[in-house]
Amino acid sequence: MQLNRPEKRRGQDPTIALINIVFLMLIFFLLAGTIASRGDGDIEMIRTSEAKNSRPPAGPIGITAEGEIHYGGKTVSEEALLTALRETRAAPAAEPEEADEASAGEPVSIVADRALPARDLIAFLRTLREAGLSARIVTRSGGSL
Repeated sequence: MQLNRPEKRRGQDPTIALINIVFLMLIFFLLAGTIASRGDGDIEMIRTSEAKNSRPPAGPIGITAEGEIHYGGKTVSEEALLTALRETRAAPAAEPEEADEASAGEPVSIVADRALPARDLIAFLRTLREAGLSARIVTRSGGSL
């Protein structure tokens, strides 16, 4: 009687395991990259069709369509905002010339809801200018409304 030898089993190709690991890492980084703070959820940004590719600094001021001001994750009044901005921008300088540069500083970033009336936004910008602060409005790139 002749017995057949069982066929030798081939192991799974090790490159498949490597591909699976790389694929899982890709999915992880795609998800982790999209989970970022988008600011206040109740503000829909103004859209512009042609804007410079500059990144706004952290902690912008948000203004809702109803005129509520958000700064640092809280709803604040104009007076409290101006006080907070003055405190964060006050930097001791060694030279008087440097003090002027420090007080001018980086412009304040404003994220305004597109439904906010223009006259309210202009009045807010005027208040900032009278307080000695420069401002820039952060918009979302895209021409369609």
